[in-house]
Amino acid sequence: MPLPAIDVGVGVVRRADGRILLAQRTARQVAPGFWELPGGKVDAGETPAQAAAREVHEEVGLRAEALRPWAVHEHAFRTRRVRLHLFHVERWRGEPHGREGQRVAWVDPAAPAVGPLLPSNERALGLLALPPLAVFTDSARAGGPQAALDRLERLLTARRALVVVREAGLAPGQLAIFAQRVCGVARRYRAPVLIAGAPTLARRAAASGVHTASAELGRRLARPDAALWAVSCHDAGALGRAARLGADLAFVSPVLPTSAHRGLPALGFTGLARLAAAAPMPVYAQGGVRPSHEAQARAAGAIGVAVALNTLAELAGFGDTAAA
Repeated sequence: MPLPAIDVGVGVVRRADGRILLAQRTARQVAPGFWELPGGKVDAGETPAQAAAREVHEEVGLRAEALRPWAVHEHAFRTRRVRLHLFHVERWRGEPHGREGQRVAWVDPAAPAVGPLLPSNERALGLLALPPLAVFTDSARAGGPQAALDRLERLLTARRALVVVREAGLAPGQLAIFAQRVCGVARRYRAPVLIAGAPTLARRAAASGVHTASAELGRRLARPDAALWAVSCHDAGALGRAARLGADLAFVSPVLPTSAHRGLPALGFTGLARLAAAAPMPVYAQGGVRPSHEAQARAAGAIGVAVALNTLAELAGFGDTAAA
């Protein structure tokens, strides 16, 4: 019988430069010396948001003035299971310091300079490290696999991005080779890669995880065996199903009208904000959006935007380029 989950409220305090506040567990706590996001058990009569705000103040001395729900994660330790309710602390007062004598640090979530991390926090740190731009490959439209790889390298030279290998036109053997080559290029730039389709291909290519299309999501009965699982969703029902199956990340589309999503009503940034607020996972805006829409997408609660790699005409500037 699975252990009952202990609900924990967690505050994600993020500076303008993208660094995240971590605190080291004290000698009086379980797992002393490990680093974690500030948070603690939800007390009787508290909501997870109230617990997160209280713990942020008790642990690191900050008064949380605005919290935004971000994600819900479960993690099983050997003797207990925790359910983390994570909130972005969007406004706070005070300067962080260890009120219980612990060390605190602002870290880059993509490469934390402190450790070890508490295992229950590793998934959250991985998601916090995701860049605000995601690109989907389509080598057939890019002029072939080599042209797509060249375009990808030019992009990653200019900025970090999440790469999703989605190739409908490649035979299985070609896809395996292409996925491995994409992962090789991305690794040089510390860019995460998701492979659309089977987890076995993602593991063989040493990718970060897998991507599931919206049509396949309805047929899934369980989470795939992958460290990072992203899904494409068009509405609240699909997001709810993805959450129940344990998805880590969602691509929400279409935000703006686009031929790639013909027949689906555009959500607009207002609709995106409504879905992002209700989703217990981070989301990217996709469908009709451009890199220049990144600020609007983030204001609506998304990580950023997802575009087709072959539509990025001006890789250095990311100007007014179309995205499917």
